[in-house]
Amino acid sequence: MKFIRAELHNHSTESDGALSVESLAAYAAEKNFGVLALTDHNTTSGHAKAYDAIRRAGYALALLPGVEITTFFGHILALGLVQMPDITTLDPRAPEPFFAMLRTAGARAVGIAHPFSVGSPLFIGCRFDMEMHDWNTVDYIEVFNTSVSESGMGAHPMAEAFIGNSRALALWERLVLKGQRIAAVTGKDFHSMPRDAEVFTTYAIVDEACTLNAADAVLGAVLRRQTIVTKGPLFTAHSEKGRVTVIFDNTSGYLDWAPAQAAAPVLELRDSTGAVQCAETDLRTPLSLSLAPGARSAVLKLYAGACAPVHLLAVGAPLYLDKEGNG
Repeated sequence: MKFIRAELHNHSTESDGALSVESLAAYAAEKNFGVLALTDHNTTSGHAKAYDAIRRAGYALALLPGVEITTFFGHILALGLVQMPDITTLDPRAPEPFFAMLRTAGARAVGIAHPFSVGSPLFIGCRFDMEMHDWNTVDYIEVFNTSVSESGMGAHPMAEAFIGNSRALALWERLVLKGQRIAAVTGKDFHSMPRDAEVFTTYAIVDEACTLNAADAVLGAVLRRQTIVTKGPLFTAHSEKGRVTVIFDNTSGYLDWAPAQAAAPVLELRDSTGAVQCAETDLRTPLSLSLAPGARSAVLKLYAGACAPVHLLAVGAPLYLDKEGNG
C-alpha cells in the first residue's frame, strides 16, 4: 500500500479566501501534498486558473476540483463537481434527493463539512442542521476542521467549542459502529495563510500498483472508506477470522521528526459489539488484536499515551466485517 497526502477543503479569492489560486497551489506544493481540492463557496470559477497555475509551475500536485455547497442549513463538499447546479431545490428536512442531484450534476463524492461548527447567529449556515434519513447518500464526514487551530485562535480553550471537531468524530464513529459505510477526512478550510501547527491531515490509502492519477486515486480511496486522518503516524489494518492485524508505515517521516513522547503510543480498537481493546505500540512492529464475536465493524484510533481526545494522533480507516470476521 501507499499513502497520498491530500488536502480536501480549501478556499481562494474566487470566493471568500484571502489567497489566490496560485498562492494556494504554491503552499500545497511546498507542504508536499499530492492532491489539492479547490472547494470555493458556490463557484467553480477558480478551477481553470488552478489547473493552469499548477501546470505552469510544474508542481508535482494534482488538482481535485470541487465546490463547498453553502446553504443556510449546512455546508456540503461536492468533490469532482465542475459546474454549479441549482441549489434552491434543497429541502433541509429531507436532503437526500439534493445529494443525489449533486451526483447527477457531476459530484463524485459528497461530504459534510464541519457539522458541529458554531452556527446561528454568529455564522449562519456553518452548522449542519439538515435532517438525515439515509446516511448512504453521504460518502464522508469532515471529522477534523483545522481552520481554527491554524488561525490566530490556535489552542484557545474555546477553539473546540467553536468548531466542534470532537462531536464530528463521535458522529462518524457512531455511524461506523452501526455499520454505516462512510469515510473520515480532515480539511484545512483555507481562508488565509495558516500558521504552522500540529494538525490532522488526510492520507488516502492506495494500492501500490494503482495506475490512476493522484486525484482519481484519492477519490477512489474516499469512496472505499480507505482514508486515515493523522498528525503523522500511518497504518493500515485488515481482519482475518476476527483477528485484526495493524501494519505501521513511516512514509510521513513521523518517527524521524516527532518529539519523544512521555508515554508509549496506544492503539485503541473499538468494535460494534461495544468491546474495546488497547495495546501499546512502537509504531514499527505490527500489532495483532482480536475482535469480539459477532463484530461487524470497528474503529481504530491511535493515542500518544492516554486514550483521551487531547492525545489523539490518528484515526484509521474503518473496518467492515463479514460473518466470518474477515474485512
